[in-house]
Amino acid sequence: MAAAIDYRSTGIPVRDDIVASQTRAWHSLAAPGTWWTGAERVAIAREVRAARRCAGCAERKAALSPNAPARAHDTASDFPPAVVDAVHRVVSDPGRLSRGWAESVIADVRDTHFVELVGVVCLVMLVDGFARAIGAPPPPLPEPIAGEPSRVRPTEAIDEGYFVSTIPYAVGSQPELDLYDANAFVPNVGRGLSLVPAAVRIARDLMAAHYITYAQVVTDYVPDRPIDRSQIELVAARTSAKNDCFY
Repeated sequence: MAAAIDYRSTGIPVRDDIVASQTRAWHSLAAPGTWWTGAERVAIAREVRAARRCAGCAERKAALSPNAPARAHDTASDFPPAVVDAVHRVVSDPGRLSRGWAESVIADVRDTHFVELVGVVCLVMLVDGFARAIGAPPPPLPEPIAGEPSRVRPTEAIDEGYFVSTIPYAVGSQPELDLYDANAFVPNVGRGLSLVPAAVRIARDLMAAHYITYAQVVTDYVPDRPIDRSQIELVAARTSAKNDCFY
């Protein structure tokens, strides 16, 4: 069972929808995914946390090139080096990831496993980053749930010219898939995980609670929040910059 997400000890009021979305995400982290088991997904989460204090990552981040020699990663799992390196680079140096790098990872771990790995990394970084921002300890990682991954590759995913195959907007917005809002523009970043549809649904749920929905991004929508829309966009843009988002 996943540990409850609870920020009451901080004395900072956190909206119920944020806590609920993080709790759903934390439960999903423990469960068997599409390509990784629950135990493997939790192990990826441990590597995310190890990457934040990894001396090898810090050394590479400071180097002129991401391909410069660096010491070995400080690991927290028994994953093969290619998996560990993929997690650590997505966490510590995302702004310098390239198609060539992605292709080298995919050659070792397959495109489906790579996409789900990125989804888990993003989930954990969001929850842990939120906790740090309000001065709370990161929530304990959940106990893995036994079971096998579904191992279902969506037949709708095609090569659209990106690093990995994706489900086109016109297809993914159909009710039977329920990936994209049929009435909203969904940018490439919203479709990047669509080779693993479950990862898109988790990301969409987290985005709606912590930011706004894709349908609202391109409108003048003003959510009922303590800060106004312009302030929300300022925080979002600054956060993206701090996270080396190349978008």
